[in-house]
Amino acid sequence: MNYTRLDELLTLEIDCYLATSNSSALIVVGDRASVMAEALRAKQGVTCRPQRTRLWFGLPIHTAPYPLLVGSLLTERSTVLDQLSLFAWIEDNYLDQPRAEVWGLTPFGEQPAIFLRDCDLDRPVEVWLQTDQPASWARVSGLAVATAHHSGAPTPLTSDLAALAALAATLPPDAQPFAEMLAREIAAGKSLKAALRAQRRTADATLLHLADGWRVTAKAIADMAGLLVRLHSPGADDSGWARALQLAPPKRW
Repeated sequence: MNYTRLDELLTLEIDCYLATSNSSALIVVGDRASVMAEALRAKQGVTCRPQRTRLWFGLPIHTAPYPLLVGSLLTERSTVLDQLSLFAWIEDNYLDQPRAEVWGLTPFGEQPAIFLRDCDLDRPVEVWLQTDQPASWARVSGLAVATAHHSGAPTPLTSDLAALAALAATLPPDAQPFAEMLAREIAAGKSLKAALRAQRRTADATLLHLADGWRVTAKAIADMAGLLVRLHSPGADDSGWARALQLAPPKRW
């Protein structure tokens, strides 16, 4: 598979409030996202703007300081995977199929020849976005779901619960039954990955894409010890939000 443009790769497009600092980014979604954004501005001087944001998903490379932004994958059995669910496949199969080919681009638009064995899969998937002013790349290090449906203090979330909360916050009302179904599966003890796998043949592709994207994003943030939280009153305890923008490792490229 030949890629020439970044917009040909696997991405997730979301409407959110976005705060960036240096090479780190905090995403805020939910019906109280604007309230939290204002609290960040007023109390910590962090600018958090509403915008349509595109996320790219990168695998760390052993021999390079930058990631491979993924477009698709060819398994050792010659099956092409070109949906965000390929990251679940990698989690389950990278030891058994190290010569699976990963296709994509570097952040500089180059297309290297990469096998799974060339990727440092002991490190988390990297979720990146492009900033406008200045034009650069920022790694997502935090996700906050600000919603009136949650009461009390800010609550840290596991990656599956954070993904589910973000999914529910970004789905239209007529698609909420899909998030509710996944919530029941997780409450019954399934992982989000397993719950989504069971829906592959029947669920709407757009819903699966959004759910897979949030699952990979939340897991990537959790694996790098980033910030995953649900909150109701952003002003109640917002001392740690600026710190979220310092959680991403320094960009080396």
